[in-house]
Amino acid sequence: MGRALTDHVSENDLANDASGASIVLERDVILSNLSVELFLLVLREAPAKAIHVLTGNYAAIGALPFHPRALRYDTNKVRALRRQAAASPMPFISSRLPESWKTAILEYLGLMPNTVPVGPDVTDEVTSLPKGLMVYAKALRLHQWSKNILVFVPILMAHQMFNAPVLANTLLAFLCFGLVASSIYLMNDMMDLHQDRRHAVKRHRPFASGALPVSHGLVMIPLLLGSAGLIAAELPRLFTVAMLAYFALNLGYTFYLKRKLLVDVIALSGAYTLRILAGNAAGPIEISNWLLAFSMFLFLSLALVKRYVEIDTVEAEQADDKRVMGRGYRTADLDMLSQLGVASGFSAVVVLALFVEGAGKSGLYQHRELIWLVCPIVLYVIGRIWVLAKRRELPHDPIMFIIKDWRSHLMGAIVVGIFCLATLS
Repeated sequence: MGRALTDHVSENDLANDASGASIVLERDVILSNLSVELFLLVLREAPAKAIHVLTGNYAAIGALPFHPRALRYDTNKVRALRRQAAASPMPFISSRLPESWKTAILEYLGLMPNTVPVGPDVTDEVTSLPKGLMVYAKALRLHQWSKNILVFVPILMAHQMFNAPVLANTLLAFLCFGLVASSIYLMNDMMDLHQDRRHAVKRHRPFASGALPVSHGLVMIPLLLGSAGLIAAELPRLFTVAMLAYFALNLGYTFYLKRKLLVDVIALSGAYTLRILAGNAAGPIEISNWLLAFSMFLFLSLALVKRYVEIDTVEAEQADDKRVMGRGYRTADLDMLSQLGVASGFSAVVVLALFVEGAGKSGLYQHRELIWLVCPIVLYVIGRIWVLAKRRELPHDPIMFIIKDWRSHLMGAIVVGIFCLATLS
């Protein structure tokens, strides 16, 4: 992956480089694994040109969007080169990269005449990196497995929580979705590598920071998917269909849908609803159309607030008049996103109210009128999230915010209590 950031580079080292062949940008200054990282960049932006990177033909990718902050550099060598340039002529630096990329990198590093360096000393230094198994746990985002609790929602709503075979199948479904989700997170982080390194928070992720080689992710993905496939084989076939749909949707999101206006948030909300469908299929138990409708509106609102926060906090250099961070949005779209998000959240409450009207017919709730109390609670949670987003006090992931927020925990406990009381005869 390259030299560690702590390697010592002396003036004698540079003299040796200069006395022999020229200094090679890819070999001596850049720490990134270019053959892998450029392949991922081209695969995302122009898949037809990916073969050129594999054959070492970097000239073919010169027209692709590129920012020098997307790569990692040997900061010690960069500083030494700057000191040498101040005292004597700069050694010739060669590169197989496109000329426009090479020039941009040298200007960014302050290694071109009459340029003021802007990195990596100033902007790209990562102060603390996870070590050992912790870096793999962070890359797999094991804490995000908490989102897969949604597979338990169907058996809770159907009052099948104490049905041992159904519960066992749902536990396997939870594990299966966790493995698939981790593989998708790895894939997303590798495909978004060049953008993450330019983000104030995401640049600390394992791949973006260099704490974990990208090549490790390429090995981990098939291992995770293979393990998930073995587990899915023990569950009903309909669950496998739901899991494959979930994976295909996220694959499409990673390579294409995330750059499309509104399609991206619909895909995100669909991924959450598929977890609930998978829980239905794993049981197997009857599908609740009310539950699916409620989840689609609720998670669409949360997906919109996620995109709202991301665009609202983006750095100026990553936004222009047409696109923000490679997404299909403009900064002028923020008001519309918030309006759509609040409307979607309130639509979820309407669906919940309609569900209450028909809840008595199922025979599951003896006091369905109590469920009306859930409506103002959901309104409070959704409204508070959007207010915090407007204040720029909401993290990038609203789902994880809800999972960690004590007020949301309290509201959740009250909702569970209400449904329990509504069930008692």
